[in-house]
Amino acid sequence: MIDTHAHLDMLKTEEDLLESVEKLDAIITVGCDKEEINKAVKIAKTYDNVYASIGYHPYDVKDLTEEDIRKLAEISKSEEKVVAIGETGLDYYRNITPKNLQWEFFEKQLSLAKKLNLPVIIHSRNANEDTVKILENLSPFPSSGVLHCFGGDIPMMERCVELGFYISFAGNITYPKADNLRNVLKATPLDRLLLETDSPFLTPQKKRGKPNKPSYIFFTLEFVADLLNLSPQEVEYITDTNACRLFNKISPVLSR
Repeated sequence: MIDTHAHLDMLKTEEDLLESVEKLDAIITVGCDKEEINKAVKIAKTYDNVYASIGYHPYDVKDLTEEDIRKLAEISKSEEKVVAIGETGLDYYRNITPKNLQWEFFEKQLSLAKKLNLPVIIHSRNANEDTVKILENLSPFPSSGVLHCFGGDIPMMERCVELGFYISFAGNITYPKADNLRNVLKATPLDRLLLETDSPFLTPQKKRGKPNKPSYIFFTLEFVADLLNLSPQEVEYITDTNACRLFNKISPVLSR
């Protein structure tokens, strides 16, 4: 099983990290500020089945410069285990970063991903219409990307799929009040479906109250399989195949 989005440097204990590395075929750890980028690359270089995605979260672009984008490009080109740019995007949930700066650095990172032929991991919260508008303006994206921890509606999902993007769901799909999100998942084409944990956040319902970790992805897998009337093995194969297609530097042995 592949966890396509986790923050391994934020896990509560080293035991949680080691357990997850042992149980999963692959994990993408995401660094989304200057410090976390270095941590993500270091962790990816430590474990054979861990890979890194690096970029700047919309909350962390206030003090960025062109030099930071240049350094991001250098790291992405020099580190073979960097498989994507991001997470980057828009977040209007809290008034932390001015919208114009979020737009500017979202566009810069999208352009960088295209230049480097890397997929992009996109964060969008309370900014769905603007997110799609930017993606449409800068399309096409030959190396594609993913809307991680998807929180939009069916029309947004359909527009993103039309642009060639994948749609990823996390543990919040299991929450009792997530009916709208479950309807989106059921409408998502299977060849565009991904799963993630976003560890240590969004713990699946069965473990809610505890910090999330990549090994908990199997609770989400079972829930999604039941929702789609498929076996867990079928959903694992579908989502792992999609993950390897998108993040083509990943090459675990897929469960069949």
